[in-house]
Amino acid sequence: MAQQEISCGLDYITAPDLQACLSEALHANYAFIVSPIIHPRFRRPILPSGGTVGGFTRSDMILSPQDWNSRIVGKISEYLDPDAPAPIVRQRHEDSLNEELSYCRGLGLPAVMLSLHSKYTNNLARTLHTYFETSHHPTLIWASVPMLCHKTLKANIDIDNENDDAWNEPWHWWTKFHERMGWDKRIGVVIEMSADLPSQDILKRWLGEPIRAIIVPTSLFHNNRKGYPVLSRAHQQVVVSMVEHDAQVIVSGARRSNIEYYLQYLYRLWKRRPYIGDDPMLSYAKGWEDYLQTPLQPLADNLDTHTYNVFEKDPVKYDQYQKAIAQALTDMHKKRKGEGIDDHQSDSCIIEAKKCEVGQGDNTVKENERPITVMVLGAGRGPLVRATLNAADITNSKVKVIAVEKNPCAVVVLAAQVREVWRDRDVIVIPGDMRQVNFSPKADIIVSELLGSWGDNELSPECLDGAAGLLKSGGISIPREYSSYVAPISSPRLWAAARAASPGNSAQIEKNLETLWVVYMQNKHDIAETKCVFTFDHPAKGMKNYEGQDLTDYRGLPMTDNRRCTTLTWEVEQDNVMHGFGGYFDCLLYGKEMISIVPSTHSPGMISWFPIFIPIKTPLRVRKGDKIKAIFWRCVSARRVWYEWIVEVGEHTTPLHNPNGRSSEMLL
Repeated sequence: MAQQEISCGLDYITAPDLQACLSEALHANYAFIVSPIIHPRFRRPILPSGGTVGGFTRSDMILSPQDWNSRIVGKISEYLDPDAPAPIVRQRHEDSLNEELSYCRGLGLPAVMLSLHSKYTNNLARTLHTYFETSHHPTLIWASVPMLCHKTLKANIDIDNENDDAWNEPWHWWTKFHERMGWDKRIGVVIEMSADLPSQDILKRWLGEPIRAIIVPTSLFHNNRKGYPVLSRAHQQVVVSMVEHDAQVIVSGARRSNIEYYLQYLYRLWKRRPYIGDDPMLSYAKGWEDYLQTPLQPLADNLDTHTYNVFEKDPVKYDQYQKAIAQALTDMHKKRKGEGIDDHQSDSCIIEAKKCEVGQGDNTVKENERPITVMVLGAGRGPLVRATLNAADITNSKVKVIAVEKNPCAVVVLAAQVREVWRDRDVIVIPGDMRQVNFSPKADIIVSELLGSWGDNELSPECLDGAAGLLKSGGISIPREYSSYVAPISSPRLWAAARAASPGNSAQIEKNLETLWVVYMQNKHDIAETKCVFTFDHPAKGMKNYEGQDLTDYRGLPMTDNRRCTTLTWEVEQDNVMHGFGGYFDCLLYGKEMISIVPSTHSPGMISWFPIFIPIKTPLRVRKGDKIKAIFWRCVSARRVWYEWIVEVGEHTTPLHNPNGRSSEMLL
């Protein structure tokens, strides 16, 4: 979750007096120090059996347990390479690595930092797996990589000056190591910032990784006119963007200025960033970043008061609904004046299962003066009723509002508002499921807010199709149309969180990776653009038989088919690892009024919906130029709805996810 303040540490290349180093850093207000595990004056004789003779570092009694547990990040000797090509060197380095890790475990350090030297990390990963299996202390592993591989840069300097290989190489080191570690959430990356910076695409790809810290060498600072150290504007932006993604900052290198000045500058830099309160979504989502939640099922389950209260605070959604309703009322007036009313229906509501009724109509009003009947389906605690009444006042329209709600607790609130707040308005409350109630006359306008984070995933199509008999022929439905969208994304953090969402055996883990998750996605990178998946219109058109005749159900309503299948393809523009999809939706309410959580068209300030994360069982490594092909199915049975999906990249294909809705489903 995003941190409120910047956390800075001080890196010591060597620490002969660890107590003095820690005291110096804490006195300058640094939160922690990074120090080598091994004291530089101790030799490490290795016996053939793999053991050591005597001590190889200082005693742990020089610091308090609290200091070891919260203020020290242990640094594994940088020269260690347990994947070295020479067998003798490889074995000695592996033994030394185990020795240092064992000592870190005994100290109870919060994190251990090691360096990656190349893409060859099989033995390192094996050693760390053993360490995790035998360690009961929750130590994190920080894998340090440079932002730029100088060796690759020198090799390619005469070939192509614009070659990105030198920038891509460290990312490949890290992702292959992380993959060998099973995308373990205890593993994070530490990036050492370079004087030159890569392209924005490469920087954005790094932001999709679980960045624990960014190392800022003191050589990158230059003194301003007052003699204080500052960073270039480009480096400032990189630091701020990394910290916004939960990275800590480590100051490393020669002391070119007072160490307090570096920290003070970083604090000022962090405080000068755009104020989070200026974006309602960022303020609302604070603390919920990358936290997975199971999607709501309001059709099967009744929402609680807290959930209603959260959704009703949206500053944008109901304003958009109010504008759409106002436009619909205006158009309805124009239609009446131009075409008149061809029926002489009574304006009193006759409800077969009526339990609560407030307000009476007039059977003999003139056609153009008859109230416009607006039905709010799934009225909750009444926000759409208020939006309808406000729209009626704005357009000088006379309306009869009929609120249909199945949640008994919400019905109590609606009935109380009818008595106390709307007593001078024509409002009726109908308890019951919108698909089952039956009353007359039919509505001129129906209004609903049944959308989920992926558009139709809270069964809006089934609800509104089941309530189609409540709307007059030629009536208006708000919303009129909505579409779901997906984009392939890279996010080791979200994938690991989904895998571990419900602890259990391998079968439970498989279910976790076949489930849609609602999440405010921060630590992710979009591999390709967002594309449309499913679209639904209301009122929905009915199916036809082979002779072209309309099909109807037992109630005489049009039979609709809400099953869908869509195939999407993307071309990969940059090497990456695909962990799943980000899911979004947009919705045309009426006229030109829309609401959207699609990143490119997100309704400013709207907070009602977080996106959906759709994982895949096995992350897929994709190369520049590869084609990603994904097939999504929306499946419907008599009692439930579910999604299935499959992904292909070149010769690699994932298994079919969620066959027959075995892991996740929406109940009708």
